[in-house]
Formats: sequence, C-alpha cells, structure tokens
Amino acid sequence: MATPLTLPHDHQERLTLIRQTFPDATGPDLADHWRGGRLAALSTLATVDGIAYGRSRNFLDGAVTRLSPYLRHGCITLNEAIKAVKLKHGTRAEKLLFEFAWRDYWRQVWTMQGDTIRSDMESPKVAVGRAPIPADVLAGETGLPCMDAFISDLVNDGYVHNHARMWFAAYLLHWRKVDWRAAADWYEAQLLDGDIASNSLSWQWVASTFGAKPYYFNKENLEKYSAGRYCQDCTAQCPFDASYEALNQRLFGPSHAPARQYAVKALPGMSAPAGSKTTVLVHDEMLSPLHPLLAEAEHAVFIFDPALHGHWALHRLQFMADCLSEMEQVSVWVGDTRAVLSALDIGGIVTQASPNRDLQRLLAKFAVHWVAEEPIAEVQLRASDLKRFSRYWQKVGPQLLGDSHYRKP
Repeated sequence: MATPLTLPHDHQERLTLIRQTFPDATGPDLADHWRGGRLAALSTLATVDGIAYGRSRNFLDGAVTRLSPYLRHGCITLNEAIKAVKLKHGTRAEKLLFEFAWRDYWRQVWTMQGDTIRSDMESPKVAVGRAPIPADVLAGETGLPCMDAFISDLVNDGYVHNHARMWFAAYLLHWRKVDWRAAADWYEAQLLDGDIASNSLSWQWVASTFGAKPYYFNKENLEKYSAGRYCQDCTAQCPFDASYEALNQRLFGPSHAPARQYAVKALPGMSAPAGSKTTVLVHDEMLSPLHPLLAEAEHAVFIFDPALHGHWALHRLQFMADCLSEMEQVSVWVGDTRAVLSALDIGGIVTQASPNRDLQRLLAKFAVHWVAEEPIAEVQLRASDLKRFSRYWQKVGPQLLGDSHYRKP
C-alpha cells in the first residue's frame, strides 16, 4: 500500500502526525531541545568551538558538537562541517577534524565490506558473550546510577555522549556478557544519529572483533570524566572499582572462538515496475533542501519504508519528518519502496550513493544512477588501508590537515 503524507509546517502538529502514522513506534516525542533539518544543523554548526572540543570532549560536560544527527541524515555534509571548522579555527581544531575523519572511516569500511560489518569482522581477542539484553537493562533498572542514566539518555533523548556510549558498551559486553549484535541493533534503533557503520563498528571495537584488544574502564576513569556526578551518592556495590589489571583478570579469558556470522534479514522479492518517469529518490542520508540532486529535479520523492525504518524509535521518525518539512520540493510517502514507485509510474531513479545494502536491494531491479558524494580527501583506499584507522589516517590525514600539521594517531 502506498500512502502520501503531507507534513504540517508546525513542529508540534508534525510530531503528532508522525505519532499517528506510526502507532507501533515506541519512544517519546522528539525532545524540545532537538529539531531536525538543515536550519537547525547550520545553527548548531555555528556554535561549534573546535578548540574547546579538543580540550574537553571526553568530559560529560565538555564542549561536544551535537552535530552527529545532522551529519547522519545529510542535513549538512561532512565536507561542509570540515570546511566550516577549518575556516573558523584552522588546524588548531585538529582533534575535531580527526574525529570527523573517524566518521568517514566507518563509512568507507561499510562501503567496501557491506553487510559484513553486521557480523564479526575479526575473531574476538577475548572471550565474548552471547547473552540477550537483560530485562533490567531494557528497563533502565540496573541499580547502577551511571548506567541507568546512560540508558535514560538513550531511550528518552535519543542522544548519548560519546564517552558514555563507550562506558555503557563495555558494561553491557564485558560485565553483562551481552552479544554485541543485539546491543548494537537496540542502540541503532534509538539513536537520533543511529548509523549502521559507526554504530556496528564501534560496538565491535569495544568487543575486540574490530580492534586489537577490548575496551573497558574503571571507576576512577568514570568518576574523573563525569565529575563524580554518579558516584557521589551511589550506594551500589560498584563493579568498576578496581585497577585495570584486576578488571582484566576478572573480566577476560582467552578466546579461541572464530568470528561469528549473523544472519541478515532478507527483503521479500518484488518485480520493478515498468514506469516511464525518472525521479530523484531522496533517502535518509540526504535530507537537505540544498542537496545538489534537487537543484533541477522535476520530481523527487522520499519514502518511509518499513524495511528501512520500521524498527526505528518514534523520535527518530519525527526527526526525519522535521528534516523533510524543509524540503518542499519532495513528496513524502509511506509504504514499500517498490509499491510506491510503481504507483507513481517511476522507472528510472537518480539518488545519492549509499553503502546501505537494504536500500540497494530494494532498488535492485530499477535503473538507478548512484551519484557519489564529494570525498573528504582525494586518495585511493584499498581494503588493507581500512583494517585499522591508523592506516586510513596515514593517507587521509596529510590531505585533511596538511603535511606540516599531520601527526600519526
């Protein structure tokens, strides 16, 4: 079934419409301090302090950018963000530019490896768990104030500080022995910046299936970078209160397990319609009214497709609706992508290139022209360059920063 969707200009009315359109989507309404769209993205970008970011980003009250949801959905491009930061701070914002490169790195791995990133990229370096997510974690009732706060941030706001993501991932994987894939899928569905590449590969980095060793932490580390906000009144028996050496012995045994393969959900088959029109298909990575493909487009369409977005939390869908409300030249639909395109008599498609294999499979029988984004560096990357970020950075870093400022990670 193909259903058109007219998005109201009023923000609250728009949130209500999305809630009604997707009654099975769980989660809160989009928080007042988040709004999707290019205007909000540019406003956020203008406030970024690249120097302060480098000094304080690891602290929970540090000068983080909050750009990730906008970059994830293409409200602004990574190149735009890089150019704006360099214009404002030059290479003094080296640490922020370095972190932008990490986002590109994850995407390059996804582009080259495809659905492989949804399974173990490498054999684990330590014994890893296979448990499902425990009920107390899903309810945010672990009894640990720090972890319960991080869960609350995830499900109630859709945004978690990067350091808190690492602490929580380590807790879930190493202390609770949860299967990283179950954790990554849950996280991706909730996060406003939920991105298959950076999410899956970051969880694997913590697990040691895409890294040389597992990531873990202790109470001293958490207390320092959270300014003690969780520890000062905590009465729980702290599982993190030990030296790194003691935690290493307690948590990890050697692993002799091979890399695990996870099944990828297959999409039902459907023939492509023999349509007559060519259109710009807008997908969830290109939500900007100034996207180059829209400049001369006679017809453009976006589709909320259950195969792509059916597992997303309500606030994620509402964030996308905010973005789309600025794109008046795009018609918005709900339904199976192929059914919508059939109803609209579309045969040929132009769209931004995406590593998302689910999207590629939906469009497999259409004549699609995939248009690549402008790269952040003109370098030729091989599979060996993407085994570790350090190898990638050896090629990209000198172009991004200039040879005189480039430093090895």
